[in-house]
Amino acid sequence: MIRALLLLCLSFTARAEFLEIRVFIRDMNCESCTENLSGAFKRMRGVENVTVDFKAGTVALKFAPENRQGPDQVWDAIKRVGFTPGETKVRVRGSVKEGKLTVPETGKSFDLSGSAKSGDSVELTGSTAPPPDPRTPVVIKLDERLR
Repeated sequence: MIRALLLLCLSFTARAEFLEIRVFIRDMNCESCTENLSGAFKRMRGVENVTVDFKAGTVALKFAPENRQGPDQVWDAIKRVGFTPGETKVRVRGSVKEGKLTVPETGKSFDLSGSAKSGDSVELTGSTAPPPDPRTPVVIKLDERLR
């Protein structure tokens, strides 16, 4: 009984989610159009903060706890506004096992390039990019300094 209660408590504290995503946008050439991009993300469920930097060509997102968003949803929102998403920096928490990161809240698993400590609720920082074919798995390349 105590063991079951302990496991139940651990399952509530071991959250998995994307914490931050920063996308470089290849063709952000219209300063007033960036307002449309910002508005699209402000309407997206789970987004706490949006920062669009026209000069740097980036959009940075901070997510609320227990959100269900991931890079695929962010890339799709960027495309709907008319821009092309590029290299993407991520900070994510999830379960790591055998070179795969699982983020159950998004319903997805991601291949990892680089080594990461196995376990539940592991926080990682890395980069990825939209694959040319949506059926291609998304690979997160881990930051060197965190290995």
